[in-house]
Amino acid sequence: MPVAAQVLIAGTLFSRVGDTLASLGLVLNAADRDLRFGVTEVMLAELVPTVLAAPLIGSVVDRFSARTVCVWALLTQSLFLGAATVVGGFHVKVALIALSSLAGVASVAAGFKMLPAVAGDRHTGRANSLLMAGMSVAGLVGPALAGFLNSQWGTGVLLGVDAASFLVLAGCTLWAVPSSVDVVIGRRPATKLGDGFRALRDAPVVGTLMPALAAAMLATSIENVAGVFYLRDIVNGNDTVFGLMLATWALGSVPGALLAGRARWSERHALLIVGGVSGIGLGLLLTGLIPVAAVIFPLFLVAGFGNGACNVGLRNAVHSRVPAEVHGSAWACFQALSRSCIGLGYLLGTPNSLVSSQSQVIVSGVIPLAAMAWAGLAFVRRGEPTVTEPSA
Repeated sequence: MPVAAQVLIAGTLFSRVGDTLASLGLVLNAADRDLRFGVTEVMLAELVPTVLAAPLIGSVVDRFSARTVCVWALLTQSLFLGAATVVGGFHVKVALIALSSLAGVASVAAGFKMLPAVAGDRHTGRANSLLMAGMSVAGLVGPALAGFLNSQWGTGVLLGVDAASFLVLAGCTLWAVPSSVDVVIGRRPATKLGDGFRALRDAPVVGTLMPALAAAMLATSIENVAGVFYLRDIVNGNDTVFGLMLATWALGSVPGALLAGRARWSERHALLIVGGVSGIGLGLLLTGLIPVAAVIFPLFLVAGFGNGACNVGLRNAVHSRVPAEVHGSAWACFQALSRSCIGLGYLLGTPNSLVSSQSQVIVSGVIPLAAMAWAGLAFVRRGEPTVTEPSA
């Protein structure tokens, strides 16, 4: 894989750790201030702007230079995060995070668009694999590091580190992506707001499996909330064991992502997505049905493995099956879809008097499995190929 692609991936992962620090830092800040709805406010600040503005921002990425858009978006994110480090009011900090999230839609979409041009068609699958595996590792490192830094120096330091991480990624982008790459990835000056959604809907494999992917994101979000109560009950409130359970999912996703990047697997998009979503659904269903900690650990490994494989399969499928000139719009629209599913999942997973947390976890497993059954029928009816042509 080209060194430029490795540098771009490394910068992205460093920035992801910074994002985790900032988000958790604000959550901890809300807890310290005893703000009842503070955590929800932070989550909404990161979700709502993406959902509302992603189609417009994605069209901007496709109309102009993805490299230029990415760098300016990263600098804007750094500016908002830097401002958040010095202002005193919690709600003002959250507002600045929301503005940073808007700019983040552009930088993520542009990064997705640039990766094949930097890595080359031959190495794009491997690049996506390493990126997703690294994201899982960042998800393990970030929370622990955030807790330590917050206890030592406070939320301001966490926000400052995130601001610096965007500057680092901007520097990596300028170094790794030559200005001439514009010609390679293409532009569409007349991009419309709905082009990204249409591109995802019409793409082979991607369009057929998009409802199943949405179901998987919804399911994991339900479990993220309901599981806090269900799993802590199983381990009798032992937060150490509970934390290890959550880490097990991330650990499982690392080999799942790495396997999906191997040459013999990277182009089997449908198999990776179908197998990955099925693994998530089965793991969640059995977790709800078998309330035994010793059993849940391997189930979370299986679900995490599926999660990692599915994520890589999706990125490879979009890169291969969606025209390059609308990659920015398509990926921005996928961000909007994923954030919508996550937000709905948080609401459905919230404890209530009608359904127990265990039942919510069981339902979270049934949803993706039912969606996969529907997708299987759709594949049979349409007769779509499940692999791409081998790269030259």
